Amino acid sequence: MGFFSAALEIAAKDLRVEFKRAYEILSILTFSVSAILICSFAWGGAITTNPQVTAAALWIILFFATILTLTTAFTRETDRGTLGGLKTLPCSPAAILFGKILYVTTMLLFVTCVVLSFSFVFLNLKMPERVLDFLIIFVLGAVDLAIAGSFVSALVMFSEGKTLILSFLLFPVCVPVFIPSVLATAKVMTGVDVLPELRLLLAFLFLVIVVSHLTFRFVLEE
Repeated sequence: MGFFSAALEIAAKDLRVEFKRAYEILSILTFSVSAILICSFAWGGAITTNPQVTAAALWIILFFATILTLTTAFTRETDRGTLGGLKTLPCSPAAILFGKILYVTTMLLFVTCVVLSFSFVFLNLKMPERVLDFLIIFVLGAVDLAIAGSFVSALVMFSEGKTLILSFLLFPVCVPVFIPSVLATAKVMTGVDVLPELRLLLAFLFLVIVVSHLTFRFVLEE
């Protein structure tokens, strides 16, 4: 089984399971939409809210949506006893991790589309002139969160209280994603150049890919 074919099969399997258990994805969407509505009511329709506050709120919502998504990545395998089946697949550990990353990325991009759609309506969010930069920020941020989160989820999958530990560990790991993402989102909404922030997101992406690739096989063996 090739690297990419194995990864795609694992991601497709997880997505099929996720959408068969619709209450899990519905709970993530319900949380995200509820958070947007609460912000809208608190800010009076967000008419006077500045871009920095709106950008921070969007990424905080996406962070907690990431936690909810990651609880089904490796945790579901250990809870159901199917992790041994993953280990016996004729593929490398990197392919397993990449499949989980594809699954989490797909889920986060879906949630991001819903969050942005409701933000345009309830948070008075305006599509900036530099639409491509706006979309790149959210796609790159979602990919960074998916890669870092999938690796952290693998680290805690054998722990007691893994969901709580995941929440504590994920925040410091994802700080290098949040700060550039919030700054870049606020800047692009005001028409300022976001190239420095995009470079930081790309640098973090490269770093976390290297670390995950070098260490994940040891995590999976443990």
